[in-house]
Amino acid sequence: MLDVLLLSRIQFTFTAVIHYLFVPLTIGLAVFIAYMEFKYWRTSNPLYDKMSRFWTKLFLINFAIGLATGITMEFQFGTNWAAYSRYVGDIFGAPLAAEGVFAFFLESTFIGLLVFGRNKISKGMRFFAALMIAVGTNLSAFWIIAANSWQQTPAGYAINNAMNRAELASFREAVFNPSTMVRYSHVVIGALITAAIFVIAISAYFLIKNKNVMLAKKSMQVAIVIGLVFTVLQGFSGHTHGALVGETQPEKLAAYEAHWETQERAPLLLFAIPDTANETNRFEIGIPGLLSYLTFSDFNASVTGLQEFAAEDRPPVTGNFYAFRIMVGLGIFMIAWMIYLSFQLRKGRLWDNHLALKVSLFILPMPFLANIFGWIVAEWGRQPWIVYGLLRTEDAVSHLSVAEVAISLTLFVTIYLFLLYLMIYLMQKEVRKFDMDKDIKTVIEDDKKEGVLG
Repeated sequence: MLDVLLLSRIQFTFTAVIHYLFVPLTIGLAVFIAYMEFKYWRTSNPLYDKMSRFWTKLFLINFAIGLATGITMEFQFGTNWAAYSRYVGDIFGAPLAAEGVFAFFLESTFIGLLVFGRNKISKGMRFFAALMIAVGTNLSAFWIIAANSWQQTPAGYAINNAMNRAELASFREAVFNPSTMVRYSHVVIGALITAAIFVIAISAYFLIKNKNVMLAKKSMQVAIVIGLVFTVLQGFSGHTHGALVGETQPEKLAAYEAHWETQERAPLLLFAIPDTANETNRFEIGIPGLLSYLTFSDFNASVTGLQEFAAEDRPPVTGNFYAFRIMVGLGIFMIAWMIYLSFQLRKGRLWDNHLALKVSLFILPMPFLANIFGWIVAEWGRQPWIVYGLLRTEDAVSHLSVAEVAISLTLFVTIYLFLLYLMIYLMQKEVRKFDMDKDIKTVIEDDKKEGVLG
């Protein structure tokens, strides 16, 4: 039965999922563009200039629409989650304010300089502007992750019983709570992987169409190196993150693994059919002791099972179990594919390997899906808590009518789907019309008009 709580959760989930399609690409592409501006500054190779200009166009489309979805998404803390804002707004609002003051204005200012002042500033200044954009986007991610991590592992707060709310006791402890840096590194690495595969896919499209070949080859070379390094690093980051979850949120880990009974030498399940009604798995294939080892670095360690927790305190099991495996499975495939592309590139076979180029194009959605499923398990696995151990989700919702939330949900779905369509349409249009040779002539003419080339 639909109620205000369920509709509000659906609305926030939908808006967060759509918004998070844009965030990792913004973070990753900013770093990629900064690298290309650095290379252009140091080498004066016009190819790096063209690479930077092209990828910046796609970055701007993604950034603008991501900004629109992000700002409107935050309004829900006041509309749909007013009880949450009243109870923890003193804490949760601090990093969000810091994100706006220290990160958003930084990246916005230098985006303006790089885009509108590109032909009026030196190469070194262009690189500095691109670097500040990359710093700004990553700093923005840090503050948002800090706020979200506080929901997972709250710290640095005190309960004011008279006011019936949590108040900030230590800004440093709240921001650098036990999970902030682990989760931040996991998100940033995921963003770099997303950008790398995005660049590889678009470059593969150009090579298949035999267009912009020089730009595509150089872009793909850089992206494959970045993709290889960071897909492998993500495996280690994921392990560290999983171990932290086992320490700080044991019921979440148990839900991920459909692990019902506390036991030593706990198996890592490759596949299972969870039976929540009977608190068991009807079928399972696992590796004995591996869950114990991955969580505590000891094959004989005891891993807490879901039966140790009251039923009302357990996260949903079936959805988390399968979503977690989809995320991990996508990650494993991307590691393998980056290794394969690296091997093909090293052997000089990649440019003639049309199958590899086609697969590289069609796997474009994979990092986006992996990011989404990662956020799903992070947030769904925290349930029934909106702030772990402190405030339940059912106690955080606003006092609204079902009709009011249904109307806002309909509006959000309509607007966000339109924005998603707009992003895809504009990206495709920009990629299809791009002609490097023609664009170079346009740039030279513009530079002459501006007096840059004399």
